[in-house]
Amino acid sequence: MSKELKVMEQKQYDDEIDLYELIEILVRHKWSIVLTTILCTMLSLGAALYVRNKTPNYLIKSILIQQDTYGLKGVNKINVDTVLLQDKNVEKILEIEPIKKEYLENTPEKMQNMASERKFLQELITISKNEKNNEEISIKTEIIVNESSSRDIINKYIDILREQDNLADIIAKEKKLKGDSLEKTKVEIENIQNEILDIFKKDSELRALKPEEKMSYIAAKYPELNLRKSEQEKYYNTYVNELIRLDSLNDKMDIIKEMTDIYFLKGQSKAKLILAVGIIMGVFLGIIVAFFKEFIDGYKKRYKK
Repeated sequence: MSKELKVMEQKQYDDEIDLYELIEILVRHKWSIVLTTILCTMLSLGAALYVRNKTPNYLIKSILIQQDTYGLKGVNKINVDTVLLQDKNVEKILEIEPIKKEYLENTPEKMQNMASERKFLQELITISKNEKNNEEISIKTEIIVNESSSRDIINKYIDILREQDNLADIIAKEKKLKGDSLEKTKVEIENIQNEILDIFKKDSELRALKPEEKMSYIAAKYPELNLRKSEQEKYYNTYVNELIRLDSLNDKMDIIKEMTDIYFLKGQSKAKLILAVGIIMGVFLGIIVAFFKEFIDGYKKRYKK
């Protein structure tokens, strides 16, 4: 074998990775790996605890808003998205003392105005609609003080939505209007009947007719009276049917139906992920430290030679 070939084989052998040598390096510097892993684990544990403590918890409630105008004019459309756009509603929610106090403590005095109050509540309250049913609404609020004040926020929000609902008032007005019209129609029909009685008394030809012929006779001889009678009877039936319909709407006046009680929703933190990543990074850095120390030790030995 030539000298050049031996040199090439020796170089190739030197370039190969010796697995046993790597393991020996890790064993020699095992405490460096352990200490680095412990340090990183402690740091990641602290970060995980901080993140978990800072992760907010929530209260949530689902409601169902089933609203229809039922052919009535002036019925308000409940809109959950515009509640906080109205200044009076912002003021109502901030009447909850602990929430108002939290706002004042976390907002610089020069920034305290209606715009910042609205932004504070918009960040605090989340409204979401069910993708399959837009009538199903979820009201979620972050617990920033305690559960009691957060419950008050949800209840106040629902009260504001109910204030938008004027269906009961519209139905009451319509019933009064139709009732008054019905009474006037009754009076008019009674007057027409009295006029017909007077005709019976004065018209001798009418008295001589058979009962089934009398109304035909009146319709032919007194067409205006008959037309008035037909119109008033038509109005009467219309008003009666409308009042029956309005009475049937009483069961539908509860537009906002509470589907669930207010329940606690734990915030999803990344504490476990942070801890796991910290441990893995600790082991990885420990191995790097081990090889770095081995490199330093090797360099020192060469330098001494």
